[in-house]
Amino acid sequence: MIDDTRYEDIIASIAGVAAFKVEGVASLSGVAGMRGKKQKREKKSVQVFILGENSVRIDVYVNAFSGVSVPDLAYDIQESVCREVESATKFKVKSVNVNVAGIVFNQ
Repeated sequence: MIDDTRYEDIIASIAGVAAFKVEGVASLSGVAGMRGKKQKREKKSVQVFILGENSVRIDVYVNAFSGVSVPDLAYDIQESVCREVESATKFKVKSVNVNVAGIVFNQ
């Protein structure tokens, strides 16, 4: 049996670094899991879901710089996260869901 928590944390770390390296990402966002004032869940910028023995789904929450094409940014994050996780672990990435939580205006 796989210790899911240990792998989830490692994969989340790899995915977070990969996402942050993408040009146009201002920061990782801590809004994941916020659905209402009464619901209290841990806020993580990267959530990993083990889908079996060797596959994962990854949700990434980022803040983007203004003026960046969101579809292009999402694609670049998906490619970067998939490449880094698959090269560093035994897991295959089934999907990377990119959520742009906010826009940061350049000053």
